Amino acid sequence: MAEQITNMEKYENYREQMGRLKKAIGSGFFLEAIFIEYAVMEDRLTSVLIHAGHWTSPPDEHVTIQKKLHLVDKLRENKNNVLIQKYFPSELIASVRDWKDKRNPYIHALLNRKLTTADLEEFAMNGQEIVKKLCNASTNYNRALQRQADKK
Repeated sequence: MAEQITNMEKYENYREQMGRLKKAIGSGFFLEAIFIEYAVMEDRLTSVLIHAGHWTSPPDEHVTIQKKLHLVDKLRENKNNVLIQKYFPSELIASVRDWKDKRNPYIHALLNRKLTTADLEEFAMNGQEIVKKLCNASTNYNRALQRQADKK
């Protein structure tokens, strides 16, 4: 079983990975950038589900990004959950899902496709934009939940 890290260690790791993402894109290491982007997207979705009180998986169990997106969609269906609807509009969730669906063939069939560096660059840049939006939404949502809890 993997050892759990503290919030400060998580913050430092997150900061390091975001720095690596920027360097990877700047250096033309687009596959590395895509790998990091996917990991950040998974992590931010997990964070949202944890803060919303809808995360029940053990820390060492892998839950797919598809399942996490499905759970966020379920939260959005509840009309009383205005915060999740505010910070995670359907367009954002759709962009994460679309990016994920396009990423899978890039990674899983890398040698069986005609794929140019320009294709990878465009895809990595698109992923970076989605990561920024998802990170901002996650941070703002988690803070809004905390403010809501503090008022009670």
